[in-house]
Amino acid sequence: MNPSLTKNNFLTSSLKKSIIYMLLWGGKMKWSINELNKFRLTNNTFDYIGDFHSFITEDLIDLIDISPVLISGSFQVLEAFEEYVFDVKIKCTITLACAITLKPVDVPMEFETTLNFATTLIDDSIYLIDGNTIDLDPVVWANILIEKPMRVVASDAYDDYSEDIVTLDEEELISANPFGKLKQ
Repeated sequence: MNPSLTKNNFLTSSLKKSIIYMLLWGGKMKWSINELNKFRLTNNTFDYIGDFHSFITEDLIDLIDISPVLISGSFQVLEAFEEYVFDVKIKCTITLACAITLKPVDVPMEFETTLNFATTLIDDSIYLIDGNTIDLDPVVWANILIEKPMRVVASDAYDDYSEDIVTLDEEELISANPFGKLKQ
């Protein structure tokens, strides 16, 4: 576990930097290219707590809520300052609707990913740098959606579930079948 995120060391220096960073950038995880080049050898690690509520839209019908997202990692500058590689660890809890009862279900998520940014498109795994800044928030959100389970079921979803078995006689089978009249 990352020591800067434990209860005992709640306000470590990197977390203090993260809070100051959030206040300065308006809660977004953006870096200028010059800033990344400057810190590439001395301070290339980051810890960040992001609020992704603004990314939840109406078309995400099963996603109800998301906790503050703990994002930590490091970055590297490769190939004469043309490519920026972020090794990122993401930890959060998302609340999804149960596929059977629509009750809220908390789903803890913790995963690691590598994000590659470059000024030119090298292959499909590269995110193009727009302007002079790299914004990790939309890319982190996309990775959360990729890792999100397609369907969740609440632990008590089947408690009140009952199934009625209906048997039909020969005449009902023929009348219920839209092709039954063709058979005659």
